[in-house]
Amino acid sequence: MSRVCRNGVLAEGDPTPGSFPDGAAFFETVALRAGAVECLEDHLARLRAGISRAGLTPGPLARGDLAAWRAAIRLLGGQEGVLRLVVGPDFEELGLRALLPSPEVFRLRSLRTLRDAPEWLPRPKSAPWANSLAASIELRSLGEGAGVEGVQFDARGFVSEGSRSSLAWVEAGVLHVPADATGRLPGTALGQLIRCAGLPVREVESGVPVRADAILVLRSTLPGGASAVSHWHDVDGRPLWSGDPAAAKPLLAALAAWRAQRCISFA
Repeated sequence: MSRVCRNGVLAEGDPTPGSFPDGAAFFETVALRAGAVECLEDHLARLRAGISRAGLTPGPLARGDLAAWRAAIRLLGGQEGVLRLVVGPDFEELGLRALLPSPEVFRLRSLRTLRDAPEWLPRPKSAPWANSLAASIELRSLGEGAGVEGVQFDARGFVSEGSRSSLAWVEAGVLHVPADATGRLPGTALGQLIRCAGLPVREVESGVPVRADAILVLRSTLPGGASAVSHWHDVDGRPLWSGDPAAAKPLLAALAAWRAQRCISFA
């Protein structure tokens, strides 16, 4: 059994995706690289929004007590990995799992697993995240590897988000993002991109953006917070869109610089 830091003390636990302790209500994941985390406060702000809405009291990690974070990371004994903070009515639990290599370019595959309706808007990152897990299982069943992200649509057929990522695309000089009404999570990396892209932003209810000039997969554990997309296929593997990943380079560079300026070292 793995070890986690639960209420400031090492305990048995499992920080792997899809495994949550009893009573888990909300969670956040961030990448720890060389003992540092980018944009931690963005994650904690989203976490606290859910905690407040549910009438819970945030603990020191959720409040952003950096001394508590340093102590917990020291107990976990790592400088590299994915940190997952899970909170419930009477606990907060920090775990550390392996940080796997990330592809520089993704392909997208449409999924049949529809995005479920959120508890409220903007959507909280609530445990156990069963709908996204079901989407990930469907993607694996299609035989796709780590370089492919599954895309979920809402019940009306509009693009919502990836099984593990947010999505955004540029079309005619405008940054397009799925509207909250599609049930997407307010992704932290997506929010950062909106702030730093230097482009007009349009929230849309849209099908596959076949006229997009560039498409991005955004995930806080990716280096720089995002990767470009080269192809999008439907659920049966038929092509829907393709583009040059280089078209996304200016946005990727802007986002990486934004995040690097908001880095906290726990080394």
